[in-house]
Amino acid sequence: MSRNNAFHLLARPIQQKLWDMKWPSLRPIQEDAIVAIQQGQADVIISAATAAGKTEAAFLPILSQIHESPANSVQAMYVGPLKALINDQFSRLESLCERADIPVHRWHGDVDMGARKRLMEKPSGVLLITPESIEALMINRSTRLPDVFRGLRFVVIDEIHALIGSVRGTHLRSLLFRLRRFTQQDFRVVGLSATLGDAFPDYAKWLCPDKDREVTLISGRDEGKKLLYKVHAYTVSRPKQGDSGDQSEEAAHVLETISSDMFRHFAGHKNLIFANRKSDVEWFADGLNSRCRKENRPEEFLVHHGSLSKEIREFTEQEMQGSRPRTTLCSSTLELGIDIGNVRAVGQIDPPWSVNSLVQRLGRSGRKDDEAQRMRLYVREDEIDEQSDLVDRLHLDLLQAIALSELLLSNPRWVEPPMLTSWDLSTLTQQVLSVLAETGGCQAATVFDRLCRSGAFRSVTPQAFTELLRSLGTREIIEQMPQGDLILAPKGEAIAGHYSFYSAFEAAIEFTVIAGSETIGRLPVGALPQIDDHFLLAGRRWQVVTIDEEQKVVVARPSPGKMPPKFLPGGGEIHPRVREMMRDILLSQKQLPYLDTTANQLLQSARTAGVQRGITKSCVVKLGPRLHLWFTWTGTRIQQTIFFIAASLGLRPVDHRVALELPCSPEDALERFRQYLQSNPDPIELAREIPAKQIGKFDNLIDESLLIESIARDRLDLEGACLLMRKLLSDACK
Repeated sequence: MSRNNAFHLLARPIQQKLWDMKWPSLRPIQEDAIVAIQQGQADVIISAATAAGKTEAAFLPILSQIHESPANSVQAMYVGPLKALINDQFSRLESLCERADIPVHRWHGDVDMGARKRLMEKPSGVLLITPESIEALMINRSTRLPDVFRGLRFVVIDEIHALIGSVRGTHLRSLLFRLRRFTQQDFRVVGLSATLGDAFPDYAKWLCPDKDREVTLISGRDEGKKLLYKVHAYTVSRPKQGDSGDQSEEAAHVLETISSDMFRHFAGHKNLIFANRKSDVEWFADGLNSRCRKENRPEEFLVHHGSLSKEIREFTEQEMQGSRPRTTLCSSTLELGIDIGNVRAVGQIDPPWSVNSLVQRLGRSGRKDDEAQRMRLYVREDEIDEQSDLVDRLHLDLLQAIALSELLLSNPRWVEPPMLTSWDLSTLTQQVLSVLAETGGCQAATVFDRLCRSGAFRSVTPQAFTELLRSLGTREIIEQMPQGDLILAPKGEAIAGHYSFYSAFEAAIEFTVIAGSETIGRLPVGALPQIDDHFLLAGRRWQVVTIDEEQKVVVARPSPGKMPPKFLPGGGEIHPRVREMMRDILLSQKQLPYLDTTANQLLQSARTAGVQRGITKSCVVKLGPRLHLWFTWTGTRIQQTIFFIAASLGLRPVDHRVALELPCSPEDALERFRQYLQSNPDPIELAREIPAKQIGKFDNLIDESLLIESIARDRLDLEGACLLMRKLLSDACK
């Protein structure tokens, strides 16, 4: 059937709701999705820009099927990565469902017990839930799962690109495979994403590893929106020896300059400004509101990040939906599709880690059909002086910002494909304990079948799984009954019974910050201010009154002093294509019209330094008789692998992101790399050399021999590293 007839495939109450909403027509992706879901049996991935109507594209046909064939169970489950996103979608779906009289439920940590009880007693309609809450249901409501999910027909995964390739994604995938044994029919999966790129085959494999069902891709058209884009650069003087840890007057002046530019660019409108560090969110929000006070205008700059209280985050979201001019400085918490109304422009403080993030953030602006998308990047670079080394002179943050921009602006646009893990033994360990908690105990073969042979961990061999069970038995986490069933030992029961178990990733230990009766947010235990110290949080200034170590509480009061809070460092994995683009930009003479004057000057300075030191001719630059740089220009994983190889060869490398500093002659390094390549490199042997082996939340429960094999599979890219070393050797022979 053609897409022109898609509207007539919808149930009558759903059609009437669209008339109520005065929709003039369906969008192309909605028409395509209606036909695919109503008339096909394939799983579906809908890829389109933010605000393109992906949620409606998925749910219009799903709700039509629920209306036409109701059941006494949940029939559609929406999985969202954020509670705020679930709350936002809950309101939208309730509105869509009102004429069809389809119940909509939500389940996460902030939902009251009464609502949960009603769902358990009378399961129906649509359920909105997080991966962690599915885990909690598996453990705490296992006897009710057959009734709750018997008629489940659809699972909608929102922001699927934010889950696939991550610990949470592996966790969710395992839970969905486990959920299938409670359903009468195999449910279909609909994934929603704003950034898919060329990675559809990876997503299809993630959804259907057995290829027992087709996966259909529905892509939104390029709307040809006008894009207004600018990169602003600033130079910051580096602290000199003997300086205190406080910012110098010159550095403070640079921050004031950036704040002034932001104020000029964003004040008086509704915008978002993203930052990689929460401390930057707090610092710039304070500076911008100080500027508001100086000009006798209302404070209009808000904050939003994961360390703030739920009440403050919700206040910010509500204010952004209002009519007053508001700009929110935020971390990645507002990168995903939470509805905050129409945003005029987006800012970004320092370059993000991926094109994926840049696309998501840019997509928050220009949501109306006649509006342009607007984005400004603010990049800080160290000022060059006599102490600056060659890598400093290349201005890597600016190069990264430009590389991401070029890939963002390319046609067709490139985004990073997901990096799928092979084993992820930490999450597998959590799932073993979860299955035993759910069932009360079962045979090892049954656990292996549910999690590995027919589950999310298909690359884990029976031998490795047996070794994992032995690890857990040795640590008295599980035990085996005389008849052969595995059960949780008391230590395992304590782990699975704690609320933190529902999450497969490690959460930092944090102290709650309160002022009077108000909860402000949280600060990490490793970076707490001391009594009488000043700090910024929630865009306001505070002073520490007392610290309760036992209750993990910081009591604060308002104060005129300020210091940016210290949060744990964040970071992401950079794809090799981004680093290659950084090199290409450095080696070219291409003029980039979206750079401001300072950014242009810094780029030209970096290019001049590259020519003067011979980077344009060779990837090896001698710094002294027994010191040189090898410019790798590769991604994080390959760079780390080469670093560990060099360390294992006794070369004492120093990682400079795009280069390795080696304290030896180039000839010595080349000879050692040649011998290594001839030795039939073994990733297991290399993984043994890595000092920090426990990275995952449950790695402490796993024998080191298994962790080593997991590292070799999931954290190293020996093939990519060897290819790069061979290229180095080949170039040296020319």
